[in-house]
Amino acid sequence: MQRVIIAFRKAVTAVVVLVGLASVLGLLDRLSWVFELADVFRLQYLVVLVGAGVAALALRRVRLAALAAALAAVNVAVLGIPLVAPATAASGTPHGSLRLVVANVEVGNTDFAAVERLVARTKPDVFGVTELTPIMARHLDRRLSQYRVRVLSTRRDAYGIGLYSRVPLLSARVVHLPADGPPTIVARLRVAARPVTLVVTHVHTPFAGSIHVRQLQALDADRRGLGARAVVCGDFNSPPWTGPLRQFASAGGFRDLYRGSAWSAYSWPSWSSALRVPLDNCFLSGGVTVRSYRDGSSTGSDHRPLVVDLAVLKR
Repeated sequence: MQRVIIAFRKAVTAVVVLVGLASVLGLLDRLSWVFELADVFRLQYLVVLVGAGVAALALRRVRLAALAAALAAVNVAVLGIPLVAPATAASGTPHGSLRLVVANVEVGNTDFAAVERLVARTKPDVFGVTELTPIMARHLDRRLSQYRVRVLSTRRDAYGIGLYSRVPLLSARVVHLPADGPPTIVARLRVAARPVTLVVTHVHTPFAGSIHVRQLQALDADRRGLGARAVVCGDFNSPPWTGPLRQFASAGGFRDLYRGSAWSAYSWPSWSSALRVPLDNCFLSGGVTVRSYRDGSSTGSDHRPLVVDLAVLKR
């Protein structure tokens, strides 16, 4: 029995040290993409550290429990979990409505019927697709006949992209931000007679190295050209509490879709809620607001689609 207790003590200590180290290293994520990888699973770190702290108390390891609590508090702070209910104040009156659905359909996915069902159930005005392959595009071309306006840049890797719209577009273009980055779609349309710029993008994973941050920096550099009402949506391959995404939002004057509750959101991986991370997101400028958002039905992808109802603010 004594051996079991000793082994348990060592295991609890190892968990606090290892998960605590990851929690601290993640704070350096603005210095290098390597540290950003440690910043992704902060909600899981929090849960594990709380459990380890309780176990340490049960073992009468008070100092270890205090360390676990301090490290858990670091994750609470980074996640932005409010300790009191936040006050909200309206910054304008919402007008109009535009339903946007954004889905990472996963390269190699051949469950075309699932993508079609998503569109049929949600009835988006605009449907943005990431990881759009030529074969998926051919299927959607036949099935989404009511979406006559299409802006597509298909690829056989994970960075094809497309936009299908049943409302008129003022303009639309495919750009590469930065020049060696994957395609991004920039479209302009009207909501309640006001022009809104809609960007659909797929940011490289941090595993790809510097291109991940350079994409976000290029999007920020193009911010002035997006106008006063802008929405940037897609798969960002990082949750909004990471340093690079915080910098992107701050520099561009954006707020993310989840408005401080990203810690409770979940878009990836679709096959495990225990590893839940909000990689898919929308960032909005001050002239645009969200009436509501929710997950869409499965498309056979490892990502859950986003269904977002947008409106413009008239002050």
